[in-house]
Parts: sequence; C-alpha cells; structure tokens
Amino acid sequence: MKKFIYIALLLFLCSCQINKRPDLLFENKSEVMYKIGDHKSWSKKDFDDKSWSSKKMIPEGNGLFWARKTINILKQPDSLELTGIAIHAFGAYEVFWDGILIGKNGTPGKEAHSKKIGVTDNKFHIPNHLLKIGEHSLALRMSQLYEKKDKRGIYIYVLNYNYLITNKLINTIFINILAGAFLLTSLYYLLLFINDRKQLGTLLFSLTSFLFFLLIIAEYIKFYIPIHYSNFILRLKIIGTLTLFISFLVPYYFVVQFSLKNRKQFTIIYSIILTSIYLFYSKSYDYTAITLSQMMWFSSILIISYAIYTKRKAAIIVLIGLIFSFFIYQISIYDISLFVSFSIITLCMFYLLSVKLKEQRLAFEHSIAESTRLRYELLKKNIQPHFLMNTLTSLIDWVEESPEKGVEFIEALALEFDLLNQVEDQKLIPISQEIALCKSHLNIMRYRKEIDYQWETEGDIENELLKIPPAIIHTLLENGITHCKPIENNSMKFKLIIKNDLKKLQYTFLTYAKVRNTEKERKGGTGFKYIKARLSESYGNKWQFTSEAENHGWKNIIIIEK
Repeated sequence: MKKFIYIALLLFLCSCQINKRPDLLFENKSEVMYKIGDHKSWSKKDFDDKSWSSKKMIPEGNGLFWARKTINILKQPDSLELTGIAIHAFGAYEVFWDGILIGKNGTPGKEAHSKKIGVTDNKFHIPNHLLKIGEHSLALRMSQLYEKKDKRGIYIYVLNYNYLITNKLINTIFINILAGAFLLTSLYYLLLFINDRKQLGTLLFSLTSFLFFLLIIAEYIKFYIPIHYSNFILRLKIIGTLTLFISFLVPYYFVVQFSLKNRKQFTIIYSIILTSIYLFYSKSYDYTAITLSQMMWFSSILIISYAIYTKRKAAIIVLIGLIFSFFIYQISIYDISLFVSFSIITLCMFYLLSVKLKEQRLAFEHSIAESTRLRYELLKKNIQPHFLMNTLTSLIDWVEESPEKGVEFIEALALEFDLLNQVEDQKLIPISQEIALCKSHLNIMRYRKEIDYQWETEGDIENELLKIPPAIIHTLLENGITHCKPIENNSMKFKLIIKNDLKKLQYTFLTYAKVRNTEKERKGGTGFKYIKARLSESYGNKWQFTSEAENHGWKNIIIIEK
C-alpha cells in the first residue's frame, strides 16, 4: 500500500508544469477572416478585411487563399526578451506581421510540385521593433492541397519565444520517461505470460501497458518529429484507435481479475457501446478520445463497485485509485491529466495483479506442501505395520508351502518398494512407469489374497510424452482392491484406457468387480486428496477427476486439458 501511494504521488508531481507560462501581454480575441485569391495588398496592416468571411474557404487544387487576424499588444515586451508567435494550421503558408514577411511554412501555391515540407505546428520570431503597443495585423498567404474536407481553423498564440520553444519539450521529457516505464512493464509481464500462459490477467496487463506506451508516443511525437498537415489526421485516427482498445481492455481486465460472472455478455455489450461511440464521434478526434476515456472510467467504477458489493479482495483500494485519477483529470490540463489519470488507473491494475499473483503463489506453495505431505502419507501407507504384518504373514505361509512362490513373492515386494522409491520424488513420470508400478502391486496382492487380479491396457502406453503424476493410477488401483470384491470366478479385472488428442489427454480406469457398498457415496479419503493435490500441482485448474459406481464395478476418469 505504501509503495502504491509513493508511486501515485510521484506521478502527481510529474503533472506539475516546470516552465511557468509568462504573463499575457497580448490580446487576440478577434476572429480569423478568410478570402480566396491572392493580392499583395492583403498583407498590409491597414487593409480593410470587413468583407471577408469568418468561415474558412479552401480553393480547388493548389489555389491560394488568405487569412487575417488582428492582435492587440497591451504592454510593451521586455527588449531583452524574444517574442514569438505559434501557429497551428493546415496548409502551407507565409506569415506577414504588419505587412512584413517574418516566416514561411512550406511552399504555398506550389505544394503539388514540391515535397511535403512544413509542419502543422510552427513557431516564428517577431522582431522587437515590430512590437509596439496597439493593434497589429497578422496575415497568412496560404494553400491547402491535402485534407480539403477538414476545414480546421487557425489557432494563434503570441508569447515569449523561449517559452514557446521549450515548454512542450520539457513536458515531453517527463512523459517519455513515463512511456519508457510502461514499455519495460509491458515486456516484463509479457515474458511472465510466455512462461505461464494460464494467467490471462498478466497478458491483459502487458497488452494494456504496451498500448498505453504507443498512445503516449502517438500523442507527443509531434513535439520532436515534424508532422506535415497531410499526416496529422492519420495521427489523430491512430490515437483514437489506441484509446478505443485501451478503453475496452481496462474494464475487461477488472472483470477477469475479480472473476465476475457473465464475462461474455459484458464483452459483447461493452464492445458494441465503445464501437458506437467511436463511430459516432469519428470526425471529432479529441472528443472521441475524451468520451472513450470517460466511458472506460465509468464502466470500471461500476465493475469495482460490484466487486466491493461481492466482497472481492483489494476492490476498495482500486476504487480509491480510480477516484483519485478522476480528481487529477479535473484539476490538470488535458494533455497532462489524461496520461497521469491513465497512469493511476494502470497502477490500480498493477496493484490488483500483484495481489492476484501473491494469492496464486501462496496457493501454489500450499499445493506443494499438501502434495508433499500426502506423498509421504501414501508412502507410509504402503509400509505401515498393518500392511507389512499382513504381507509378511502371507509371505511366511508361502515360504512354508512353496519356497519357490515365496521367493517370487519377496521379489515382487522388493520391486514395488524399489519403484515407489524411484517415483515418489518425481513431479511427472511416464505412463509406462506408472503401469509397471500398478502391475507390481497386483503381483503382491495375488500372493496376499489369492485372488486372480487381471490387468489390461488400451492406448499408446509406450509414448514417453504421455506423463502423469506418480502413484495416481496406483492409488485408484488400491481403492478398487479395497472397496470391491471379486466376481464368481474369484477374479478381479482392472483396465486402463488412454485417449490422447490435440485438446486433452484422458485416462479412464475401470474396475470389473462387485462394489462392497453401492449405496454409500464415496467422497474419498487420503487417496482422493492425494490425486487432486498432485493434479493441481502439475496442471493447475486444467484437469477434471470423476469417480463413480458402474454396473460392472467402478469407473474413474482423469481428463487433462492441453
């Protein structure tokens, strides 16, 4: 919990602006006026543009048009500081301040015959001798060969030139550190998933972190790589698509981690809602990202609230983190708040993932301890005094009656103990070795109980790739001997059927005999607990085990999913 608070505080501090915005010395509340055509006088300070239109008009092809705006200087700038103008516009243009050319962006009127040069966001220095108190005119001689359907307005800011150049770069440094952290996180948890592909939550967290890394790069790439206006819409579409996927993955991650019901229904309904929002606002790019993000936050709140209602662990902490992310979103500017809020939400996901991984680790350690305990109990069961006394008594009788059979009995007993000693420390053994252990046990029991025990196998028993936890079938065999009686000819038959396909491996163990008590339900003692513990240790939850009475005797089925 302390680490979570420290990281959240660090991200909050990163959202603060280091480079303080200077006081505004200018007023540019007037509208931008447009006119199709080209004339030198349109750049003059005193030109009358009242007849021009406030609606952007773009001529066909490579034709020229002009844009004019009045900017009022309220206070004389410091002569020792540089003043600049930032322009966000689609098109190639020349910049005139009071009729004097102060900069160019691309080649207006010649775009069809030149490379795509110029950027969407550009800054120009205004000479100090042109900055006097009063009204000034800004005129742009423009052409817009590409993206004619997007009649995006022109946005103009007059501020300290050093601030215009460095402000976004300083913010970008901190944001890129955040992006690098998410990239490393994504790679780390991807490797964890590759090593254990059962953990869907790990994959979702890795994928979300990687998409968030891409979103940061796509959003801030404009500040250090020149982007021509013809590629600007493509960048916005990429941002919208990345936001769409993130907005789906975050709530779905919470659904998976809290193991909530109706996951499929949620996936279908929520996907339809997000896709509808994305398509409806497809032309309003920033609004698309904002609406999708808000939908992600709202749906996550609903899911976490339900998790709290159902008393799921760590849900309250995650809810606090989501509320904190909304608080950050409200008090900061959009470019910063969106990513800091996303980061806090990702931290909530990380916290929940760490809790789940800890639970799984503890469960695995408990499974190992339980498996070890049951393994030694099983071994003890085979060498306990009761078993040894009955076996030795039978051995004495056989030695007295038939020394040769007695020697065979001793060899069979030694063989079983030798096989048990070989496999009891193994996690998985070949099925052929398990069958050998079962046959050895039947040889001992033939001498002890003088019953004709028969063994039959069906399937590919020589396949070394087919493995099973040790003494699983042996335990089922022992249960069959204990809980069943021989049929009329004093015989008892056991059959192991192996079915192997691309999706699952199935072991069916049949006992052909009379069940001693068919009415009493067999819930299983140490033997069944041992089987389930060893299956969980080796296969997690990807296994099934059933045991039930049949007309012929008893039927056990073990299914292992691949």
